[in-house]
Amino acid sequence: MHIFKSISGITSIVSLLFAILFASFPTYISARAQESDEVHSFLRGLAEYNAGNYDNAQKIFSQLIKVDTTNDALFYYSANIHFFRGELTDAATLMERALILDTLNHWYRNQLARIYLASGEKDKAISHFEILRQRYPKKVELYEPLIELYAQKNETAKAREIVDDIETNLGKSEASGLTRYNLMIFEKRQQEAFEFLKEFDREYGTPRTSTLLGDYYSSAQNDTMALAYYGKALSADPTFAPALFGQAEIYRIKGDFDPYFENIYLFMADKTVNPSMKSGYIKQLLSGQRFVQTFLPQIDTMMNIAYQTHRPDSSIAYPYAMFSVQKGEMDKGLMVLKENLDIYPDSEDAHKEYLSLLYYMNMWDSLAVSADRALTLSPDNPGFMELRGIALAQSGNLKDAIAVFKKLIVVAKVDSSTFVRALSLIGDLNYQDDNIREAFRYYKKTLRFEPEHLPTLNNYAYFLSERGKDLKKALEMSKITVDKEPENFTYLDTYAWILHLLGRDTEAKAALKKCMIYGGSENATILDHYAEVLYALKEYDLASIYWSQADKLDPSQNIAAKAEQKLKNRNR
Repeated sequence: MHIFKSISGITSIVSLLFAILFASFPTYISARAQESDEVHSFLRGLAEYNAGNYDNAQKIFSQLIKVDTTNDALFYYSANIHFFRGELTDAATLMERALILDTLNHWYRNQLARIYLASGEKDKAISHFEILRQRYPKKVELYEPLIELYAQKNETAKAREIVDDIETNLGKSEASGLTRYNLMIFEKRQQEAFEFLKEFDREYGTPRTSTLLGDYYSSAQNDTMALAYYGKALSADPTFAPALFGQAEIYRIKGDFDPYFENIYLFMADKTVNPSMKSGYIKQLLSGQRFVQTFLPQIDTMMNIAYQTHRPDSSIAYPYAMFSVQKGEMDKGLMVLKENLDIYPDSEDAHKEYLSLLYYMNMWDSLAVSADRALTLSPDNPGFMELRGIALAQSGNLKDAIAVFKKLIVVAKVDSSTFVRALSLIGDLNYQDDNIREAFRYYKKTLRFEPEHLPTLNNYAYFLSERGKDLKKALEMSKITVDKEPENFTYLDTYAWILHLLGRDTEAKAALKKCMIYGGSENATILDHYAEVLYALKEYDLASIYWSQADKLDPSQNIAAKAEQKLKNRNR
């Protein structure tokens, strides 16, 4: 562990708190315990503690404390267990008892300081760390949090004093130099910090200090100097990932893609780099469609390297699977997510990603089975429930799907969007199941909760029009949908068809012309509707053309036969 932490990470200091929580500790047993069977109980408690069985250990230690209040080790280990559980008040009380019994024990004082640090009692933490600093000036690991504590209190001069002490005792190092640099940045002395780092790098340069200078020049768009410092870092360590990445990005921005990919391949192959960081970069890169299309083979290689480097890691598996899908390799993407799910069967995210791809691929039977499996892990997960309901509906199991969505509306009451969507879907499914009365009941219920739920307004209006009932009410509902989404061809078609049924064919034609512009020309039913309106307006030749197009798109609707009969009868 580094002696110093970056001042830029001051607020994350709590992450240090458990660093020595379970470090080896010289067992101290009181004379009384050594003379009795209590020593065996203590050792049994210690064994449970080291095995991570903290509840069992705590029971043993608590019993022993009742018998022997002079055994400081009992208080120490009991305090650690409370610390681990986040019970900071009890942890502090017990550790204070341990320190009273052995005031010179630096383990106790250090741990007490860290407990105070975790509970936000900075002044108490500083007090104990300062005692450790005075007593053990060369044991810098005992008081390293002092630098961050003083920085948090804006007492950077005291923080620098500690750096001075450490350099006096241990000499200058990358850690001490970067701490000074970060303190200057924290004080907003950026130019002074930069000049200090240049001088430090000249005398004590490391790959990290050189890379920081490279990053500085890169941000200043001085590519020549940036590449020089990245090159210096890589000459010292050819695999230093931050320098590889910085150098790669300069080449990418300059459009020099051969060295860019050479560097990024090495960066992706580095196992020490956090895979989540790589994942974030990959997602950003893949958002540039033209870049991906231009360099598809190279990006494919990059993705494969990242995936093979971090194969068990979900953060890489997810974008790799999606990239495979984008390339048209659906089965490969599914295999990756299935493997990830096998590795992490208890992960809701792993189930979610796998189910989402099954949904995208319209694999309804597999989706129903897999969603059912996910629900055994998380029985009340609305997302899993909804996907299972959709899968059952798409497979034709309407009654089972309705049952799932009825359960969903109970679970999802706190999530208004899911709740309303489920109500609407119950209406749709009942209509498909010829339970018209129940369908309309659920549509009305949906609109009571959300009066402008557009899918419900559209479907309710269309199904009313199919039955030739309440056409004025249907038109009012449909008008809301086209006003809200004037480029939605489904809503425009419903609106136009109701206008036609009301005999307002000129208006219907205008709406359907807009519908064609926004994608309706690829739908056989919409083309049929347009032809019907044209026929009503006695534009027979044009109607014939659209009926022909509709029949070619979907011969199963038998539109050609209907059109032929209507055109024969037009003059009768």
